[in-house]
Amino acid sequence: MNNRADKRFRISRRSEISELFDTGRRIANGLLTLVAKPNESEANHTRAMVAISKRHGNAVQRNRIKRLTREAFRLTRNELPRGWDFAIIPRAGKELTLEKLQDSIRKLTARLIAKGEK
Repeated sequence: MNNRADKRFRISRRSEISELFDTGRRIANGLLTLVAKPNESEANHTRAMVAISKRHGNAVQRNRIKRLTREAFRLTRNELPRGWDFAIIPRAGKELTLEKLQDSIRKLTARLIAKGEK
């Protein structure tokens, strides 16, 4: 099981980010909002990006939340469906822990996939 945080698992191009937010499906719970869209890449990787607003605090606090969220995605990536792009948006004012973020990502992804099959 390779859980490396490699560049191929990141969404970094502005065009890909815009397309994800414009055409992706949104689902949320009390901790996160997840925007997801199947990707068209031939590599079939599950990729993610993290979006943080300034309501989370100063740069130090925002960067800590980004690191924590990326780590939660990295640890749950093998459990997620392959070939999807995700934008993970933590809600401001919530206590974020690694376990809560992982659980939230798993549940939201399962709900999103179940909703898409109907």
